[in-house]
Amino acid sequence: MVSWDDEGAYVTLGRLATTGAISLYQDDMTGQRMPLPFYVIGASQVIFGRDLWAARLVSLFLGVCVVGLTINIGRSLDGEISGILAGLLLVTQGVVVGYYATATYHALTATILMAAVWILLKEDLPWRFALGMGIASLLFFTRTNMFPVLPFFFVWAFLGARSAAERLAIVLITGAPPAIFFLVDPTHLKLLAHVPVLHRAVDDLGYRSILSFAAIHHADFREQMWAFVLLARRYESWTIAVAGLAVAALLHRRPHLQPRLTESRRGVAIVGALFLWCLVWHFIIWRVNFKLALAFLPCFAPLAAVFLGVGFTLLLRSPGLPRVGRVVLHITLAVSLTLSLVFVRHPLLPLPAPWPFHEDAIQRLNRSAAELGRLVPAEERIFLFAQPGPAYIAGLNPPRQQVMSAAGTLAPVASDPRLVAKSGAWGILEIDRWLGHEVQYAVISPQLLATYATIRPEGITRIRELLRDRFTLVGNVGAGSDLAANVYRRLKGQ
Repeated sequence: MVSWDDEGAYVTLGRLATTGAISLYQDDMTGQRMPLPFYVIGASQVIFGRDLWAARLVSLFLGVCVVGLTINIGRSLDGEISGILAGLLLVTQGVVVGYYATATYHALTATILMAAVWILLKEDLPWRFALGMGIASLLFFTRTNMFPVLPFFFVWAFLGARSAAERLAIVLITGAPPAIFFLVDPTHLKLLAHVPVLHRAVDDLGYRSILSFAAIHHADFREQMWAFVLLARRYESWTIAVAGLAVAALLHRRPHLQPRLTESRRGVAIVGALFLWCLVWHFIIWRVNFKLALAFLPCFAPLAAVFLGVGFTLLLRSPGLPRVGRVVLHITLAVSLTLSLVFVRHPLLPLPAPWPFHEDAIQRLNRSAAELGRLVPAEERIFLFAQPGPAYIAGLNPPRQQVMSAAGTLAPVASDPRLVAKSGAWGILEIDRWLGHEVQYAVISPQLLATYATIRPEGITRIRELLRDRFTLVGNVGAGSDLAANVYRRLKGQ
């Protein structure tokens, strides 16, 4: 799969954060990201050097852990077959597997989530509710979009606890991570700028959400409805699985259903409710454009795999399912386990998909980095308006604002310069300072420049003026790929 800004930010800033070179909440950082994924991905870069392959392998290892947890949860809910089916439904979903193989937060978040669920479902484990809540509390440090999951886990654990001491422990465990996070460093208050209502508490500090500077498209009703179609299409193997289960359930003879709510059935209901809770909250968080929520589904997608695996097992085992219903289920299961292996709908997978280790994305990235390294001296500070990956591998140092997102952090020209400087964004003042006299080299994606010429016309015009007047083109990298960029060097005397 191709790399993109998010992945480049996690490896670049993760390495700097792990070595203590930066704080993720200093003025030139956007401050909306939680630290744990940066440290996990950054550790791979400290140990193995600047290498996207190593970072992706760490993420993929965590993805394997997710598969193991998914199988064990399915097994604990309804036996061996449910566990196997849950695992198969997960590993054959190409979009989910694709995100778990990227150097980002998806696999880490899913590992913590599923580990907490697994512990909370272990009936013979002493103090399982306090231990499960302790694991779930780590979700606070992964992604802000996972914050709404914490109240669900708290209610589940608190109501299930068997003693007053365990309930007290659960309360303390739930409150400790946020309290420690905000107490250890006052700059962590910057996170509140991205929280509805609470953002008012840090307005006087000059912190603003990066969303107030970013060019986010607000979808109309038709686009919002289309997002649900895209969701069904992207995860089409599971869409078919849900449809097949629904048809089989309608064909089921009701008198054969077992009405008694056993502990395992209660667990299935909780897993299903947790998935729906996560899904609904993501659409609430990204209510301005539902399409933006689609990329976050892999963080909690294993819950759906468990629910589907148990659903198939229960219906196939039921004497109340007629022969036609069994045929429907068998066909549905066969299609669900093969479709997303053949047609992978991952937005980062180029078509036709390249062979691994033969002109794939990582090889192109390393080649582009080598080309860039021949044009720009190592450790050079540069102006970057392109993908950050090649600059990172080449050992170059763009401004932090441009690492997080070269274009997405470019503020409108009318923005208050003080707020821009405090919120990890950049604008005309920064352009004039960087291209005016601070940097000797600029790495520019012509495609990205053309795209943002209509979104941020004043800023792009100023970039073009300074490049024309004070720089000369010395070469290009990544020709013919998504990494294509021109390299400029400052003219002597400018």
